[in-house]
Amino acid sequence: MLNLLLRVAALTAIAFTPALAQQVAAPDLCASTTARPAFDVISIRPAPANSNFNMNRTADGLTATMPLKAILQYAYNLHGFQVTGGPDWLSSVAWKIDAKSDAPDPDPAKLDDAQRQAFWDKHMKELQSMLADRFHFQCHMETKELPVYELVVAKGGSKLKPSTAEAGKRGNTSLNGHAGSMQAHGAGVGADRIALLLGSSLDRLVLDKTGLDGSYDFALDWASDETAGPPTNSETPGEPSLFTAVEEQLGLRLQPTKAPVPVMVIDHVEQATEN
Repeated sequence: MLNLLLRVAALTAIAFTPALAQQVAAPDLCASTTARPAFDVISIRPAPANSNFNMNRTADGLTATMPLKAILQYAYNLHGFQVTGGPDWLSSVAWKIDAKSDAPDPDPAKLDDAQRQAFWDKHMKELQSMLADRFHFQCHMETKELPVYELVVAKGGSKLKPSTAEAGKRGNTSLNGHAGSMQAHGAGVGADRIALLLGSSLDRLVLDKTGLDGSYDFALDWASDETAGPPTNSETPGEPSLFTAVEEQLGLRLQPTKAPVPVMVIDHVEQATEN
C-alpha cells in the first residue's frame, strides 16, 4: 500500500508534470547541482504522524508533505524501482516543506506547451538543488537490463481523440484509486505522458512506441486489485485489468519486453535539520 501511495503521490503531486525521461542512454541526473536554479526560501520540518501526502504549487513556489523518496521520484522524474539504496527512513518519514522564490511563478494557463515544459524543467531543478543543499543528497546513475512494457497502437487503431482542452487545463494528469478501482485522466497530453501514468500504476517503465505525436484528452478506468502482468481468462467481467482497459478504451496495447533502464543509486543522504 505504501508503494502505491508513493507512486500516486509522486505522479500527481503537481498537475503539470513533465514527461518521463525514457532514453536508453539517460542523461547524468546526478551531475553537480551548483549551477542549477534554487528556491530563495525553504522551510523543512518533520510532518506530523498520519499526515496526508500532498504537493501543491503556490504562486511563488510549492508546499509538500510526503516521504523523501516520493520527492526524489518527482524531482528526478523516476519510478520507485529506479531509486535504490538509502536508509529506511527515506520511505517512512514524511517531511513538511514550504519552498518559495522571490519572483512569482508564471501562470501555466498563459504558457504554451513548450514554455510550460521549460517551466517544469526549471521547477524540478529547484527541487534537486533543495535535496542537495538541505538533505545533502548525493547519487550516481547506473543502467540495468530490466523488464519493461512497450506502449504500441492496438490492431484496431488508436482511439485517442485530439485534445479540446482549454489552454489553462492542458498538461493536466491525474491518477486516483478507491474501492478496488483506478482512474487515470489527462488533458492535452502526448502518448509519452500516457505511458508515464501507466508505468506508475504498474511500477514498471513503459516506453512510448506508439509513433503518435499529437496532444490528447483521455480517461481510463480499470480494476486495481491485480498483479503486474497481462490479463488471464479469470478476469472478472465488468472489471477490466489495466491491460484490457488500455486496449478497449484507448486503442493501445502494452507488450512486455526488456530494455536498458536508468537506475539512480543513492550514495549519501541526511535528514534535514528542522527550521
